[in-house]
Amino acid sequence: MLLAAGIYILLGILAAGLLKAFLSPAAVARHLGKGRFSSVAKAALFGIPLPL
Repeated sequence: MLLAAGIYILLGILAAGLLKAFLSPAAVARHLGKGRFSSVAKAALFGIPLPL
């Protein structure tokens, strides 16, 4: 199973690295850092494709 999923794991690591390189922590905190409903909704929408 690890061999079959390996390419997707590598793509996920690559995407995370690109996000870390090009997005500042302040920008992420501005959109997702507060405990308001909109921040939670955005985080949920961004997290939906992760298991897929």
